[in-house]
Amino acid sequence: MSRARLLDDRGQTLVVFALMLTLLLGFTGLVADASWFEVNMIRVQRAADAGALAGVVFLPSNVSGAVTAAKNEASKNGFQDGVGGVVVTAAQDPVNDKVLRVNVTAPVPTFFARLFGVANFTGRRDARAEFVLPVPMGSPQDYLGIYKLFQTGGSEEDVHAAPNAGSGTTLASQGFWAAVITRGGQHQNGDAYSPAYDGGTNPNAQYDPSGYSYTVELPGGTTNGEVWLFDPIFCAVGHAPSGSYLGTGDHWIGNAIDGVTTEFRLWDSNGTPYTSDDDTVVPGTDVIFNDQNQVDRSSTYAGDRRYSDGGYNGSGGGTSNCSGDPYHNNWFRLASALSAGMYRLQVTTSAASNLSVSAENMFGIQVKSNGPSGARVYGTTRMAVYDNLDNATSTFYLAQIPAVHAGKTLEIRFFDPGDVGGDATFRIRKPTSTGYVYQSFNYVASGGAGPQSGTNVSSLQTAIGGASQYQNAWVTIQIALPASYGVGGLTPPGETEPGWWKIEYAITRAGNDTTTWEVSIRGNPVHLIVP
Repeated sequence: MSRARLLDDRGQTLVVFALMLTLLLGFTGLVADASWFEVNMIRVQRAADAGALAGVVFLPSNVSGAVTAAKNEASKNGFQDGVGGVVVTAAQDPVNDKVLRVNVTAPVPTFFARLFGVANFTGRRDARAEFVLPVPMGSPQDYLGIYKLFQTGGSEEDVHAAPNAGSGTTLASQGFWAAVITRGGQHQNGDAYSPAYDGGTNPNAQYDPSGYSYTVELPGGTTNGEVWLFDPIFCAVGHAPSGSYLGTGDHWIGNAIDGVTTEFRLWDSNGTPYTSDDDTVVPGTDVIFNDQNQVDRSSTYAGDRRYSDGGYNGSGGGTSNCSGDPYHNNWFRLASALSAGMYRLQVTTSAASNLSVSAENMFGIQVKSNGPSGARVYGTTRMAVYDNLDNATSTFYLAQIPAVHAGKTLEIRFFDPGDVGGDATFRIRKPTSTGYVYQSFNYVASGGAGPQSGTNVSSLQTAIGGASQYQNAWVTIQIALPASYGVGGLTPPGETEPGWWKIEYAITRAGNDTTTWEVSIRGNPVHLIVP
């Protein structure tokens, strides 16, 4: 081969090598840029996820707060809305108002792609978070815990419904009174959280001095909202001939005759109803009914004059007569001039004066918007109820489970049921558009004499011949909500709101029973879902 030809071939090889090297470096650059892009997309996704989780807890009522929280959290993760080409958007889901959608869009600078005139890639990631709210319990109405007022006129017993606050009308019975047992009481008497003891002086591991909270909702346009309490004082009442307590059923447990202190406080949630960190007491609503050592001596609620389960007759200890107290079996206005919003009514008996007092105070609640419709009050996650039963069936509202929970698991926990005479059985009723139907369920118990578990049962017997089957024990019920739950509607005829489940409680002899109820949707209450 001639020298000229050899030099020519070498020149072509250099050209080809240079071209291939350029192409190789280009591919290497694109791979590097793609890898850099993916790394940044992980950061963008994390910012979107964090924003969704931070903001969703403000839903459904505080959308602006949810948006602000989502953007602030995205900024903490390095993506501030409106800075450097970053755009962060947050919006309430149009189908499920407890879901927040967050999108983060951000430019990702390139390295080698700049050689081809591409300075940035646009990155975009979405996130959706759901907040499974505390389950409303006990009432879809503007009152809660209103039951029968048992009275006696000698050997006969008649029943009167509680009056409406501030009017001459009456409120329909809901099947129970709201209840709370004093700090010095015993866990085994049905209130799982307020008593400090669990057998003698043994501590109650579940004791919670914060008591019970009820949510008050006043609709938009409210300017003079009110909160009323029915029979908030402690006034011990006697038994009727049937054995049921009279009136609302206030009584000492055993032979104690010490004064009872019950405290009521109304808190303003300040736009964040699902966290109490920023709650403030509404001025003038921190009310303490202090050291009330009193019995109803002279009215139709005196009955057989046994004011405790141990037969105490109120004859000593300096007990006063509360038969004429204006708030005995009547209304007390706790708050007025309230504006629209959500409030928390807290009821406690954890005062130091109650340390050695074992007694039970029953009461009811009513709220008024004085104009706009839609005021509500309901138990939040848990509540203690007192059922002053005659030998019949009592039905009451359990909890509201909307259709958005289709495919999830409903969990119901109740504590210490069955403290009645005779037999007692309960069943669960599920709402449909055409009426209520009985719902089968699975359950497990933490103790007691009754069966410790059951699968696909339609009822549960909690007392046999006056013997409680689940004394001082929790029973946990689980119901799998099918994907079709809510299809066709969840508002039975005559109901005002969808999704309210009920409990049917049947007994064969008169008596009274205090139980604690908890209802929830299983799973992490705040979690990401598929975008």
